[in-house]
Amino acid sequence: MMKWLLLSALALAAQHLGVLSYTVPQGSPGFYHGNSSAAVTFDAHSMFLDNKRLFVFSGEFHPWRAPSGKAIWRDVFEKMKAAGFNTASIYFHWGLSSAKEGGALDFNFFRSHTDLYEVAKEVGILIISRPGPYINAETTAGGFPGWLTNVPALARTNQTGFTNAWMPYIKAVAKFIEPFQYPNGPVIAVQSENEFFQSFPDNPGRAEYMQLIEDTYRANGITKIPITHNDAHPQGAYAGPGLGAVDLYCWDEYPNGFDCSHPTVWGQVDTQLNADHQKIDPDVMWSAAEFQGGSFDPWGGPGYDSCYQLLNEQFANVYYKNNYAAQVTLQSLYMTYGGTNWGNLAEPTVYTSYDYGAPIREDRTLSPKFNEIKLQSHFLHASTDFVLSTMTSADTSLSDKGQVFTTALSSPSGVGFYVVRQNDNAITTRTDFQLKMNTTAGVVTVPQFGGTNSLEGRESKIFVTNYPFGSNKLAYSTAEVMTWTTIDKTDIVVLYALAGHTIEASIPTTAQKVTVSGSTSVTAKVSNGSVVINGSPSGASVITFGSAKVVVFDKATALAWWNPRLAGTGKTPYDVAPDVPSVLVGGPYFVRSATQHGSVLALTGDLNATTTLDVIASSSVKSITWNGKTLSVSKSAFGSIRATLPFGVKAPTVPSLKDATWLCEDSLPEIKDGFDDSSWVTANKTSTPRPQQPTGGKFVLYADEYGFHYGNTIARGHFTGNATGVKLNVQGGFNFGYSVWLNNKFLGSNQGTNANAANGGLDQTNDTWTFNTADVRPGDNVVTVVVDTTGLNEDQGGDDFFKTPRGVRGYQLLGGPDFSVWKIQGNLGGENGPDNTRGPLNEGGLFFERQGAHLPGFPATNWASSKTDSTCSPTVGITTAGIKAYRTTFNLNFPANSDIPIALKFTRTPTSSYRTIIYINGWQFGRFSSKDGPQTLFPLPEGILNHQGENELLVTIWSLDAQGAKIADIGLVNTATIDSGKPPVGAVSSPGFAQLRR
Repeated sequence: MMKWLLLSALALAAQHLGVLSYTVPQGSPGFYHGNSSAAVTFDAHSMFLDNKRLFVFSGEFHPWRAPSGKAIWRDVFEKMKAAGFNTASIYFHWGLSSAKEGGALDFNFFRSHTDLYEVAKEVGILIISRPGPYINAETTAGGFPGWLTNVPALARTNQTGFTNAWMPYIKAVAKFIEPFQYPNGPVIAVQSENEFFQSFPDNPGRAEYMQLIEDTYRANGITKIPITHNDAHPQGAYAGPGLGAVDLYCWDEYPNGFDCSHPTVWGQVDTQLNADHQKIDPDVMWSAAEFQGGSFDPWGGPGYDSCYQLLNEQFANVYYKNNYAAQVTLQSLYMTYGGTNWGNLAEPTVYTSYDYGAPIREDRTLSPKFNEIKLQSHFLHASTDFVLSTMTSADTSLSDKGQVFTTALSSPSGVGFYVVRQNDNAITTRTDFQLKMNTTAGVVTVPQFGGTNSLEGRESKIFVTNYPFGSNKLAYSTAEVMTWTTIDKTDIVVLYALAGHTIEASIPTTAQKVTVSGSTSVTAKVSNGSVVINGSPSGASVITFGSAKVVVFDKATALAWWNPRLAGTGKTPYDVAPDVPSVLVGGPYFVRSATQHGSVLALTGDLNATTTLDVIASSSVKSITWNGKTLSVSKSAFGSIRATLPFGVKAPTVPSLKDATWLCEDSLPEIKDGFDDSSWVTANKTSTPRPQQPTGGKFVLYADEYGFHYGNTIARGHFTGNATGVKLNVQGGFNFGYSVWLNNKFLGSNQGTNANAANGGLDQTNDTWTFNTADVRPGDNVVTVVVDTTGLNEDQGGDDFFKTPRGVRGYQLLGGPDFSVWKIQGNLGGENGPDNTRGPLNEGGLFFERQGAHLPGFPATNWASSKTDSTCSPTVGITTAGIKAYRTTFNLNFPANSDIPIALKFTRTPTSSYRTIIYINGWQFGRFSSKDGPQTLFPLPEGILNHQGENELLVTIWSLDAQGAKIADIGLVNTATIDSGKPPVGAVSSPGFAQLRR
């Protein structure tokens, strides 16, 4: 502890610029500030870029869950930056880049590092790169490639077979990162492994593997930026010193858990975060590599709207401010934009949507949580003293109400921060209170001039004392600070509080006159050399005196304001106000950019309705353009430049699928007499090296053993003789399903249960299927097993759990001789699939997929048509167990200035057991389970969906019930209509039938 106090004292003396270095503790990593060979450094308080302290305000985004590519990535990054995120944490997916062992690695299209880094650099977003090899991320095999399930070596160790598997990938990744290391590019850190554990006598080779990854990065040019690790809990794994120790230790925190079924139930706030950090790594800044930004939702769960309710803007208000109170200076929210588990990306507990209840929803619309985060980030970026502040007390002693918990922090320059909240998250009612705060005038109890402070249930606030804004200073304020900036030599600070709450602020001044414009709900007066502001905010009030301007908003108004930096004003693209010139913009749904050319201020952004625009800018601004159009401007009552932004996009006409012409065809010819499976893979293995051994039968029937790792698989067992039945042990992950036939006779189906089911969940089933004697033929008989897997298990425990089999785990033919041969089929080509654009995870092994019926340009000339066959519609469905594919086309013609997210909407019938696969223009963008749910709305992202042309849609019905099934209703809906200044999103160039099924 004495060493930490010494280091802290030296660092505190440094302030913001011209930072003094200090002696790096012996045995510590070489990225402490003062290491001239490193571009990114840190100390016990914060990271440094360009010799300046940085609060790393980061959010998680997975570009491979948004395969439309650069235009959509730019949109997400622009939204993140506008919300105050200066950094994006990026997982990359080894399995998407590696289709087969020893094969060429593919980093093209949505797998590209280079494209991602270039877009981030252009937008001005820093990157924490997290390439794995293992990432978890609720994705199949945790990001491992499917072929790795067949490698005997224990994964996540230093065993030779595993090392040989990952080494080419990490070397390639390092070569991509190397030229984009800060300051040449946006990458400020790279993560080694994920939520990893150290070696133990009964679990060796872990730390050695960790060290190998780090050595590989360093040997391949990653020398300017720190290597990080995100510990799953504050346990100190790889905090150092020792084998595998990283430069910058981080840990993860998900305080409200993942129970979206009880969205109003919160846990208590953790008051030990700072103490945990001090115990583990006091010489290094506290970094939260993953802090809860939302929650995943399981099959059968309540849906992502419930997850959003659990982790809403109130959660962000309370828990993130508790992090700041605990002195976090790297906070990354997992997730900030979730995206979609398209093309078999999901692991077994989650479904297609990866919305995550994140601040930016799956369709890229902005949530109320997004705007709450914006207020916090703007405050942190404007409050440069905050990163050097240290905790002076954390209890209920500063308030007159015992239920008000206050963390007091103080900076070396005397700025005080008071983070207040209810002491118990079960309190959902308002509490009024007084608070003691330390000011230059001594300890004062605020408010001093009447009224009270207020906290709603599940609300937190940050009060400030001795807070500088430009050349002026807030002696104290019980209204929160959004940001401050200096315009035309006037220091402008923006304060806010909930409507109905009273505020009080005091600013020392030599001015004799103060004016209030705008709303009169807030008053101001000069008293004893200070301007005292109090009242209850409503709308906008502007208090002007001397060289200062105080803008007071009610919180609802503040949430609609933006503080974009003026583009092209120098410094690094990662700097934000007040370090660079900026403007304040109120009203629009979203502000992308602000650029001043002479007297013209050019704004770009998005609208969701006709909006009043207010701009606080330099007096040199005489006119304003919005998305290139000149506006008619005037002055508002509080002095802003005001204009009307007309909403210019008509409500779209979305094609009706009820009126569409559908083409349909059976997609289970495998159960018809005479089906020829001679070209299928023969399952001839009689043993497997993986730890999960067969439960019966001569042959190993695991689909992965034969190169089929993703999507549906089919096994056909041939026998002759008078068998009476078959026992099957089938494994497919939670909520999988399978159906079985004897010849063309349906025997039955089974579906696993949800991972959260009361019985603990089933990812495999044991069934005995009895044959009717009349159905057993002389000669060749075939048992056909069709399996719908839900992905490969993750490997978080490091026990090769991801190698758990998919398909038939074990079998026994009853009452007769054994099967003579088993044939296995999965996606066309297996590990040598033909589609290098969409990648190895897109397709499964159903007949229509192998045939290419999901691909654009498929010649469905022999398919039935709803024009002549009224049963040829998914809303009519099928009358027996089986699988049928339905194809249709539709056209869109949305205006270029629009952002109109489209989704495919189902009406769910939980009593009917059927499964549906959704393909749009050859991309698999949905797996619907009527029995399990909960997802009924499947976003079809722009770029994959052609917004200015023809689209080809394919859906299937797989009835697992003998009576058949139908989709109660299916249609296209727009989930938002936005008048947008986003960059054009062209249709992704993807190969069609002619290129892939010659």
